[in-house]
Amino acid sequence: MRWVLASACFALLLYFFSPPWAAFRAWSRVPELQGMLEVRRGASVLLQMAHPGSPIPDQLHGAIQWRLLFPVLGRLLHLSPLMLFALAPVGSVLVLGFIITVLRRRSVGFPEAAMAAVILGSASWYFASLCWLGYFDSWLVLGLLVVAFAERRWPVWLACVWAPWVDERFVVAVPLALLCRYLFRTCVSRPPAARFWWVREFAVPAGLTIAFVFVRLGLLSGQSGQNATVAGYLGGLSLREVPWTRVLQGVWEGLRLSWFFVVAAVILSWPQRGRAVALAAMIVAVMGVGLGTAQDLSRSMMLIMPAGLFGAILVFAAAPRWLPVVLRVCAGGALLLPAHLVMSDRVNPISGLFHELTAFRTPPPMIMPEFYELNAIRAMERGDFSQAESALTVAIKLAENPSEPYKQRGMLRASQGLWGKAREDFSAMVLCDPQNPEAWFFRAQSGLALGDRPGASSDMEQALQLAPDDWSARPDVARFLQRLGRPSPVR
Repeated sequence: MRWVLASACFALLLYFFSPPWAAFRAWSRVPELQGMLEVRRGASVLLQMAHPGSPIPDQLHGAIQWRLLFPVLGRLLHLSPLMLFALAPVGSVLVLGFIITVLRRRSVGFPEAAMAAVILGSASWYFASLCWLGYFDSWLVLGLLVVAFAERRWPVWLACVWAPWVDERFVVAVPLALLCRYLFRTCVSRPPAARFWWVREFAVPAGLTIAFVFVRLGLLSGQSGQNATVAGYLGGLSLREVPWTRVLQGVWEGLRLSWFFVVAAVILSWPQRGRAVALAAMIVAVMGVGLGTAQDLSRSMMLIMPAGLFGAILVFAAAPRWLPVVLRVCAGGALLLPAHLVMSDRVNPISGLFHELTAFRTPPPMIMPEFYELNAIRAMERGDFSQAESALTVAIKLAENPSEPYKQRGMLRASQGLWGKAREDFSAMVLCDPQNPEAWFFRAQSGLALGDRPGASSDMEQALQLAPDDWSARPDVARFLQRLGRPSPVR
């Protein structure tokens, strides 16, 4: 029964928040579409996998130059892009499983633990990991939760080794995670620790964190791209013009209904006022650093996830009468209320499974070939032939049957006297639509322009066989037949 409930918990989140299948399919076929929000980070991650440690050309994502854990892992294991990007959803499932495990060890019922996992999971770290490619926020959250709540010390040490190479902001949140570990060990662990061994618990994690900072900001600084240095990254942020309402929205959307547990962590710690004040101060400090150093305002809230799980532990330990009702309301609200990923310059809504299936069957304009064909026509009207050709090239790669964009690009090249390239396009049009007489007619014209009269005659003969009876009487066809020295056939 517990595995059924666990599967339902995970399935609910996966059901409501689904990967960008349509965008991934389009980008995998057309690398030129790497500028789409859903896949733009993914393009940089694949570059990291091919050239670990190289500066990232995309300055928006230049900061990820040394976030090498998964690119290097993908390179060593020869993972396909699909398998590499699938590691982020895998991390999401591990986080949910870890949350349930921690609560179950506190004798929390499985349905209640599953609802708490849904509440804590329906947050920005989960959305980014599942809805965009190349975002491994789930593994950063997993590392922080392991530091705060792992029963043994060696998993904490391992997390301090690998998690900073997922995201350097792990270093910012480690103090909060260690504080939650201290509070958990001394306040609610069973039995409570008679003595907290500060050196044993904190010395190794602190040493490993400091060692990473030394390597990242010291040894690697000379090889870092502009946006992978502290000064360069902060200099590229434009947060001063962000309205305060956007910041508040980012804070809310970062954790959404998980804020219930964060607030509960401070309130229920209040009997030991000094510890409660320290926890509240640390939460505010980490939030401030996160908001001040990230364009993605909502994603920065993932750094305080240890406080959220700690609050859930305290709430279940207190077991107020109203808890079952609040859990159900919060779990339902987490799944049903609209969610967004909030950035300093835009707000991106989170779409559900049905939206993604619809986009997969009927692609949005951004990944429709007709969209690029129309842009090409507009570019040709402006005389911007280079832009028109680029747009038609994208349309060719996106189209299921690219005969029409091949025709448009062939005509564009022919108008510029590039008959060799035009013939290549018309030949491709013939291969895509061999029963279309127009395709053979266009190739015949390009062949004659290149001096290949026999080839042009052969292509024209094929066109006449496929065309309707009155097709040869069309003025342009009749003129071309005269150029070939052939009378118009009478049918």
